[in-house]
Amino acid sequence: MNFFLVFQNKSFREEFSGGYLWAPKQNKFGQTFHHWNDMRNVSQGDVIFNSYNGQMVSVLIAKDDCKEHERPVGLDELDLWEKDGYMVEAEYINLVSPINYKDHMDSILQLQGEKYAPFNRAGRGNTGYLFRVTAELANFLFEIIERKNGHTKEQFFIHPITDKQVITEVEEGLDSTAVLDNTEKDLIIKARVGHSRFKNALLNKEMKCKICGVSDSRFLVASHIKPWSKSDNQERLDVNNGLLLCPNHDSLFDRGLISFNENGEILISPSLDEATKVFMNIHDFIQIQLTYQQQYYMEWHREKFFTFSLKTL
Repeated sequence: MNFFLVFQNKSFREEFSGGYLWAPKQNKFGQTFHHWNDMRNVSQGDVIFNSYNGQMVSVLIAKDDCKEHERPVGLDELDLWEKDGYMVEAEYINLVSPINYKDHMDSILQLQGEKYAPFNRAGRGNTGYLFRVTAELANFLFEIIERKNGHTKEQFFIHPITDKQVITEVEEGLDSTAVLDNTEKDLIIKARVGHSRFKNALLNKEMKCKICGVSDSRFLVASHIKPWSKSDNQERLDVNNGLLLCPNHDSLFDRGLISFNENGEILISPSLDEATKVFMNIHDFIQIQLTYQQQYYMEWHREKFFTFSLKTL
C-alpha cells in the first residue's frame, strides 16, 4: 500500500462529485511534471490524504489502479489543462472535523520524505497536484484523524466498493417484480442496500442514528440523501450520499417531510402537527453535523425534495 497527498484547491468540488482524481499528462507546452506522472503509481487500496484550502477534509481510497483517461466532463468548465490524462476512481471518506495542516507542520516536515514531498521547508504546500507520503507521515496523520474524528487506521485499509453487484441486484429485483408503487420500490432498495457494504461504510462513520442517536444496528437504515432513482451509479454507492437513520426518521426524511439547511439545522414540513412531531421525536432545535460532501447532496434533497413537498401542501 502506498500513501499520497493531493492538493485539490482548483478541482475539489468537481472531483468529489465525480468520485475520482484526475491529472493531465502534460501542459499546452508539452511539459510534464512528477506530481502528474505519479498518478500512474496509484493502485487499488492506496490511501490519499487531500488538502483543500489548507485543510484535510477527506481521505480517499483508490477503487482501482490508475488508468489513462481523457479530461472528465466535470473539469471541462475549468479549462485549466490539456485533454489527455490519468484518472483514479476513489471513495471519499469525509472528516466531520477538518484538520488544519499548519497546526501540525513541524511534525509533518520531520516525517515527510526528502524527495517529492508535499510541503516545502516554509511549511507551504508545494506547487503541484499529487505528492508522495511516507509511511511515517501517514501513521502520524492517521493518529490525528482518530483523535479528531474517531476513524481508526484500520478503517482505511479495507477495499472500497469496487463492483456494481449491489446496483445490479437492486435493479434486477425491481425488474423481476410486478408493477410496484414507489413505497414498494423503496422497500426493495433498502432491503438490498441495507445488507451491502454501503451500510457498513455508514456504520464505520456514525454507528448511530444521525438525528436521535439510536445505536442498535438492527434498527438503523442506510438512507440515501439523494434518492436511488435520481442518482447515477457513483452516487448510489457514495457513502457521502447516505445517512444512518432510525425507522421513524428515515420515513420522514424519505418523504421530504424533514431536511437540513447548510448549517445542519433541521427543516420541518408545516404539514406535521405538534402531536406527530412529539411521537416521531423531532423538534425545531435539532442540528446535525454535515461534511462538505454531504452538504452537496443535502442541497439537492432540500431544493428538489423538501421544497417540492411544501409546494404540494
